[in-house]
Amino acid sequence: MAASNKLIGVARIDGRMTAVTGLHIGAGKDTVDIGGIDLPVIRHPHTREPYVPGSSLKGKLRFMLEWAFGTVRTDGRAWGFNATGGGQRLDATDPILRIFGSSIPRRDWEEAGQPDPGPTRLVVRDAFLDPAWVKSVEERGLALTEEKMEVSIDRIAGKALDGGLRRTERVVAGAVFIIEMSFRLFDTGDGGKRDYECLNWLLGGLGLLEQDALGGSGSRGYGRVSFENLVVTLPDGSKQELGTRHRLNRFPIQEAPQILSFAA
Repeated sequence: MAASNKLIGVARIDGRMTAVTGLHIGAGKDTVDIGGIDLPVIRHPHTREPYVPGSSLKGKLRFMLEWAFGTVRTDGRAWGFNATGGGQRLDATDPILRIFGSSIPRRDWEEAGQPDPGPTRLVVRDAFLDPAWVKSVEERGLALTEEKMEVSIDRIAGKALDGGLRRTERVVAGAVFIIEMSFRLFDTGDGGKRDYECLNWLLGGLGLLEQDALGGSGSRGYGRVSFENLVVTLPDGSKQELGTRHRLNRFPIQEAPQILSFAA
């Protein structure tokens, strides 16, 4: 059963993301350099500046929201990977499937008697370093990244294991990235009400991410981030500054939080 989806418009989310602690989002490495970095960060191939891929930010937001909504599949796959297995449920109003999309074929929705929830709502752009921050760092002769030594300890001898030393590159604490996201709002017969609710849940997910970590080695202090100067531009051109409203004391799943206000 196909849904009657009509695009209302696109909301845009702009802001800054600050690395509160060192941030490591890795890049592949084909060679081994003696004395070099074992785990480098991903960099733009032309500017050589580190950045945060949109896939990394979107993937972590999905991870956090799947746990918040209790939609973690028992097989470890992403919610919406397929129609069966892992405890998957088909529900066209499901916030995870609306926000992040799914790979479930339309025929499975039809067999379940459910409308296809439609296209992925969220688009996350690559986040590049704020040029003003880069300029201030370079003017002081400072580096954009740091090298951190990681050690694996021999539990019996109480010293570093042979081969247990590795050098990890991190974007320095205090780095500022420019973030941009788009959120497509569809009328699925409800005037867009459910998609506006999903947008509010997504914004609450930014607050959840602030309490967790982005990138690798989060349990060892890496990757704490803070979202600031967040502004949402709605399809009618109006702008709403979030301030700290995305930082919820409790993440609600039965009713969407009222982070943004919308005209009836």
